[in-house]
Amino acid sequence: MIVSVRLFCLLLAAGLFLPKLARAQFIFAPGTYQLANGTKGTASLKLVLAEGGRPTVVVGSKNSRERTFRPADLPAFTIDTHRFIRVNDFRFLSGTDADFPGATWLEMLETGPVELFYYHYQAELGPSFKAHVKLPVLRKSGTATFFAYAPGRTPGFDQKLAPGGFVASLFPADPVLQRQFATNSVSRAQLATVVHAYNQGVRLKP
Repeated sequence: MIVSVRLFCLLLAAGLFLPKLARAQFIFAPGTYQLANGTKGTASLKLVLAEGGRPTVVVGSKNSRERTFRPADLPAFTIDTHRFIRVNDFRFLSGTDADFPGATWLEMLETGPVELFYYHYQAELGPSFKAHVKLPVLRKSGTATFFAYAPGRTPGFDQKLAPGGFVASLFPADPVLQRQFATNSVSRAQLATVVHAYNQGVRLKP
């Protein structure tokens, strides 16, 4: 029974893990940053997700010296080609992050009329198994309200916070796509492509 539960958890989380080639932001890689006071700099940076009573931080290394940044310190930064922005009072804090209310960082995936981000966090699925989850969140450009899109079960996340109709409302120019979002028919794998196509003016035919 224990083996079956462990296997189930592994299969469940497999679609939520980052592919190995997309994990550059979680090891030291060339980066740029902007501090709260406007100062800009370069360093090797990595994102360290919250666990063990410690919040999510960014660690920077330059000239053999390391420095730790928290969201309050760092409004924006890039690691490799991954761009992050700080979001205050983020309502979808999940997993271990839920112990540290306040600001967090979101990775920007798509800009345009509809913006797509990934919220990265860590969830404990058992005594010795932790899932690194990337939760898609979207918003209309120029607004501050985010909507989570979580078709199926997402470890450490309250599914009640992500009704499909909220995300569907972001796509008023495409009723067919709206219906797909409202019924959670757009998969996580398709999401970035779908949002990009909508931003480029592509519309689905009834």
